[in-house]
Amino acid sequence: MGKLRVIVIGAGIVGAAIAFELASQGADVLVLDAGLPRATDASFGWINASYFENPEYHALRIEGIAAYHRLQKRLEVPVRWSAGLCWEHSDEAFTAQFEALKAQGYPCEILDQAAIAGLEPALGLVPERAIRFAAEGVAEPTLIAQRFLDAAIAHGAKVARGFRVQGFAERAGRICGVKTEQGIFKADHIVVAAGTGTQALLKTLDIALPMLDRPALVLTSRPVEWRLNHVLATDFGEVRQLPNGALMTPAAIGHQGDQASDLEAHPEAAAQRSMSRLRALFPNAGLELATMQMAHRPVPKDGFPGVGEVAPGLYAASLHSGITLGALMGELIGQEVLNGVSNETGRWLAPYRPSRFS
Repeated sequence: MGKLRVIVIGAGIVGAAIAFELASQGADVLVLDAGLPRATDASFGWINASYFENPEYHALRIEGIAAYHRLQKRLEVPVRWSAGLCWEHSDEAFTAQFEALKAQGYPCEILDQAAIAGLEPALGLVPERAIRFAAEGVAEPTLIAQRFLDAAIAHGAKVARGFRVQGFAERAGRICGVKTEQGIFKADHIVVAAGTGTQALLKTLDIALPMLDRPALVLTSRPVEWRLNHVLATDFGEVRQLPNGALMTPAAIGHQGDQASDLEAHPEAAAQRSMSRLRALFPNAGLELATMQMAHRPVPKDGFPGVGEVAPGLYAASLHSGITLGALMGELIGQEVLNGVSNETGRWLAPYRPSRFS
């Protein structure tokens, strides 16, 4: 018997992680990339479990962090364990956030103003207190996705760019191929990891995976020389520093829990407002806007991942946060495509099957 043939639709961080896992375990992998804008490329890149909706999902995000540590033993990926520093909330809400995380056993501590200033000397406005999340880090999503693809190629995978999937081929009740303008690509298994495009592709087979509309505008400044040591979740919004020295911030305050279906203002107005907040946070930095990038985050209707087989031969993976969960989803989905559902994969993925929408 020859190698198992698998097509992965989508080359963002989730699709690329799946391709890497499958190829490294001996599958014959083809990645189809339409070349459309990817949420991966505009992601803020925060790897965290300090934002969660319930204990079960918190545990999944904790395992997502652990998966990156496992990955770094196998593959050189640009992840920096910077820790997080949070003062998004104040008064009772601040205390409630801290106590909820401590109750889950999450590594966190409250720092006073002097300790914060010592850790982040570039801050012009230093809060009275903040929560430090020691286990958190930042990823460079575009570079990680490419690193996954390069590693998959080294294991024999192929990447086909510019191919738009139009539908699926079926034989004897099983999905056996992908239809494009250029013809049908055949496979034993197909994984749809096409971000917000997943819903439309599955709809061609009358399979429901409803998605929310969650646009995001992410900004970067011109580079600055000083270094920000943590990823920050402030009352001004979230901020981190890129390797080139630029500061990155989403236009929405509270980006992690943002539920808006459209931007509240014209992008230029939103950018101006965000830069004003950054300048207030770092008043001596002389910050200037460099880039604005739109992204449409792939968020299933109830806010939780949609991951699992949706028809014989067809698997779907649509989720936010793809960054925190990317390495873990590569591991788990790779195992399920190759070997079927196990106790281990079911332990993590059972609550998130797309069948809950049918």
